[in-house]
Amino acid sequence: MSALFSPQGLAVLWLLLAVVLEVLGTALLKLSDGLKRRLIGGFGVILVIGAFGALAQAIRGMDLSVAYAAWGGAGLVVTAVVGALAFGQAIRPAGWLGIALVVAGVAALKLA
Repeated sequence: MSALFSPQGLAVLWLLLAVVLEVLGTALLKLSDGLKRRLIGGFGVILVIGAFGALAQAIRGMDLSVAYAAWGGAGLVVTAVVGALAFGQAIRPAGWLGIALVVAGVAALKLA
């Protein structure tokens, strides 16, 4: 349990929060219909800004390249899945290949 609250553990928690906020914010932006639904869109923007704040905290305890790649990669993967499940957006085989390449790229950065 103490490893969770180590500087590295806290950085990972901040990074996870950044991903969750980004995905939720982006989904709300989709639901806002191009910001026509201002309350939903405004809340989405606030969540995206919160994601950047959480990312800023994450990079205090981990390499910038790893944090940004993991944030962007995880955000891409989870957003694609949310888009498919919540909005009926198909992920074609080339899209799945792209997702696999993103995951491999993030893993390669972490291992380097």
